[in-house]
Amino acid sequence: IVSNPPTYPNFLRFLKLFPPPEDQLLKSPSWLSSLLTSSPPEPTKVPNDGIRILSTEMTFSVSRDSGAFEWAGKNPFTVFCQQSRLFDSSMWRMLYDVFRFNAYSLRFIQRPGERQISIGQYLREEGYSNAFKDNYLIPMTAAIWSTPPDRCFDDFPAQTLIHFMYNHSLLQITGKPKWLTKCGGSHRYVNQILSRLPKSQLHLSSRINCVSSISKQGTGRKKPEIVTDNDEKYVYDHVIFACHSDEALRILKADDDIRGEEERILRSFEWNKNEVVLHSDPELMPKSRMAWSCWNYLTYSDGHDKANIDRVSLTYGMNSLQHIPEDKYGPVLATLNPPPEIQIDERKVQGRWKYEHPVLDDKAVKAQQQMYGIQNKRSISYAGAYLKYGFHEDGFTSGLLAACSVEDEDLYERINQQFSSSARGGNKTNNKVVQTKNVTIRPSFEIEHADYHLFFRQSLMSRTVATLFGCGFKDVGDLHCLAGVGFIWDEQDVGCEEEGTLTGTL
Repeated sequence: IVSNPPTYPNFLRFLKLFPPPEDQLLKSPSWLSSLLTSSPPEPTKVPNDGIRILSTEMTFSVSRDSGAFEWAGKNPFTVFCQQSRLFDSSMWRMLYDVFRFNAYSLRFIQRPGERQISIGQYLREEGYSNAFKDNYLIPMTAAIWSTPPDRCFDDFPAQTLIHFMYNHSLLQITGKPKWLTKCGGSHRYVNQILSRLPKSQLHLSSRINCVSSISKQGTGRKKPEIVTDNDEKYVYDHVIFACHSDEALRILKADDDIRGEEERILRSFEWNKNEVVLHSDPELMPKSRMAWSCWNYLTYSDGHDKANIDRVSLTYGMNSLQHIPEDKYGPVLATLNPPPEIQIDERKVQGRWKYEHPVLDDKAVKAQQQMYGIQNKRSISYAGAYLKYGFHEDGFTSGLLAACSVEDEDLYERINQQFSSSARGGNKTNNKVVQTKNVTIRPSFEIEHADYHLFFRQSLMSRTVATLFGCGFKDVGDLHCLAGVGFIWDEQDVGCEEEGTLTGTL
């Protein structure tokens, strides 16, 4: 639905290859400006060719137990959309912990040899409040990755979550990146790809039964053979599994040709089943209209004390995200895993879909690091968003690398060494770009590590503030939070094209 230049460098460079016809002759020093337009065309007048990129916003809200507790992060007025929260000490403690987490959590992932712990254990050790956990971090994490709250809290690796939040500018109060959306939806770029593929080589909805290695006669070298559901057999030089890990596992195991390491690694990834409903029922939005945002987290608690959240749903406000006029089309909403507490008016439902999302627990993170050991072995590569954070950029970049590896057999080994060097504090600017030897299959732009800017140095002021938040204040009481905390965050990203100073006050 959304993307931004720092976090989606490869995906947005790809979209640049398909500008709208009226923009093709536009000369601009910035490739991004050639894609941006001030307003979208009417849905009935969307151009047939090209991809138009629009600016959008990324705001969020939390609504707990059908509106019993609500807040939104757009501005100070929406933070206190329920005026009674001005006198709620737990609300102030939550806000304090948000600032503290943003300022201090990066130090956790920068410590050399930091142990792997869950986000739940990290929050307990650092003394974060239940209000911060239940009304901010867990709803956001559970909804983003479509993970049950209890599993998210107990199993989700702290380093992975903090890396992701920094990479997506969720640890900033101000100075956030420009968010973008695609006019007309994702099917526009999918159609652009399909229209450029030879129809004779495009086989859609063709179920694959198995893939096995066979010896090519006269060469002694093995090649992958594909067997379809119709028992048709095809031998190729290279096969890319651009599918979920469990589907790749099924196909490789069907002919008992899977290697032990392949099975062990692929089996480490688990998947959650989720439902998405497109509708116009405002019952699945915050009760306070002031709290309506682009991302709306709906949480529910069981039990008498309502101490912990048990279920999380997420409603996307598509009117704001994709510039759909509400006065003309009404509310356009997409809800992930609608709560059983609310019965959607079926007259307002436009469609239902089932999806599966990867579970990024500690086991999956370790398997991601081990994938280099099976990539491009016996002419088989793997691609998918599950190989990183589970988002568009991750899936797209993994597909680029898999394609480039067809004629570059040691590509994945070099990437592993290159990224490991960055993590150890090597030359970060040069390690921003993935070097490929493939001259036949390669994009017309450089492939970048989206995470290259994670390895940065902080100014003396930001280090001092992080130390104060992490060491001096973490055990303060509610009255200290009400007194307020001011901070200045001066951040310099080594290897980034832009540097910025982030400021904020509470």
